[in-house]
Amino acid sequence: MIPDSTTARRWFLWLLAVTTLVRLALAAGLPITGDEAYFVLWGRHPALGYYDHPPMVGWWLAAMLQVSDALWWLRLPAILVTVLVGAGLVWLLREIDARLAWLTGALFLASPLPLLHFVITTDTPVVLFGFLSAACFWRGVVRERLPWFLLAGLFLGLGLLSKYFAGLLALAYVAWWFIDRRKGWLLLGLLLTGLVSAALFALNLWWNWQHCWDNFLFNFLNRNSGSVPWYTPLLYLLTLTYVLTPPVVWYALRRRAAQPVGPELPRRALAVLAGVPLALLGLLSLGKVVGIHWLLGFHALVLAWLALARGLPAVWGALRFNLWFSLLHVLLISAVVVMARLPEATLPQDPALRHHIVDALHGQRVWQAVAPLVDDRALFMHSYAAAAEMSYHAGRHVGVFGEGSYHAREDDRLTDFRRLDGRDFLIILNRHHDAAEYAPFFERVRLLRVPVLGTAFEIVLGDGFKYEAYRERVLKRINERFYRIPPAWPTGHCGFKERYRLP
Repeated sequence: MIPDSTTARRWFLWLLAVTTLVRLALAAGLPITGDEAYFVLWGRHPALGYYDHPPMVGWWLAAMLQVSDALWWLRLPAILVTVLVGAGLVWLLREIDARLAWLTGALFLASPLPLLHFVITTDTPVVLFGFLSAACFWRGVVRERLPWFLLAGLFLGLGLLSKYFAGLLALAYVAWWFIDRRKGWLLLGLLLTGLVSAALFALNLWWNWQHCWDNFLFNFLNRNSGSVPWYTPLLYLLTLTYVLTPPVVWYALRRRAAQPVGPELPRRALAVLAGVPLALLGLLSLGKVVGIHWLLGFHALVLAWLALARGLPAVWGALRFNLWFSLLHVLLISAVVVMARLPEATLPQDPALRHHIVDALHGQRVWQAVAPLVDDRALFMHSYAAAAEMSYHAGRHVGVFGEGSYHAREDDRLTDFRRLDGRDFLIILNRHHDAAEYAPFFERVRLLRVPVLGTAFEIVLGDGFKYEAYRERVLKRINERFYRIPPAWPTGHCGFKERYRLP
């Protein structure tokens, strides 16, 4: 039996309280991940942009770090964004049907991905700003009020300063203009949205022009150089089904039992705002693997459309399924949290598995074991994620030694190898390396094994760093692989090229 309006409100409030407490507990218990530590690194070095993405999450973390670097605190924005979007769904639909609004908000809170959205990601700001932009645009369309389009542009611009795929909403706005018959008035609204968002996005363009076009090289060239398997469109459909959850997809495709709510215009507008970005991502999946996180920004819009297009039975049916579906996810993540807190004696005896678990969940213990050997040495690791995570545990900068990958190259700006000429290094290894690999770059090299929780981590002690050799063998290769700016792109400055005198 579908709850009445009062009971639906209680459902929402109870789920709001319970899911928030669950996410706070998980945020406090789950060890920091490499990606999270990398974004914390952004927050410690506030800038107008970063290598991989626009700067918004770095700005958020810079503000949070003024208070504390406790992990639960730094994860708090992700928790609050889910609360705000859930409440936003209620606000969006309440004037049409209050009971439907409360249950739709509850459905969002009970969905697995929002429930587990407590870690630090670049997607957190874009989930918030993308939803707010679409909600304001929708209000402008329904109410025919231009100030809503102004707000839509403001939030779209902030979304674009979070992550580029917020631009899919801009394409949805243009698509709506072709559908709506009120061309002249709507064109003025679109111009307002476009001008405000473009003014904010111009900041990102200026920063890229002054910084090797890093965001564009990473997002549109370097990360797209490999081939993709033939099944990526099928994988996209499976990913979409998982994010939206199977009952939402079932009710969305099942039209016979539909019980539409309210006027047709709000439903059609939501169909475009949610459908166009997802359709474009489907086209993109023909040549690229679309990650789960790309879909988070459009999840709430799909639920809003489902509520108006399929009615109360669909929302209530999906909510009941998701309560159990999400509980399974919480139990799995809780198992990881418990594993990270278990004593050494409970770790698996298999050497490879034990090493992997210690590396993934016990970074603080690895640092405690290595710290006595550091002295005045410069600290390095080979992986960008591992280096950032170790920086968080050590409370000092850990650089990246070697070429690394196309991901997460912020350390190219933070570490100046010219100033390290002649210094002694300590390089923490995640896996075995031959000491001979490091011989060209140091006067003397030693390979040591450090015991940690029943396994061992290798470290390289390199004395007398040879900058010129490193420049010739590594930095030139990095320049060729990751800073190959197309000749047609106008370039202001490229600090990496200028610092190391590279073409």
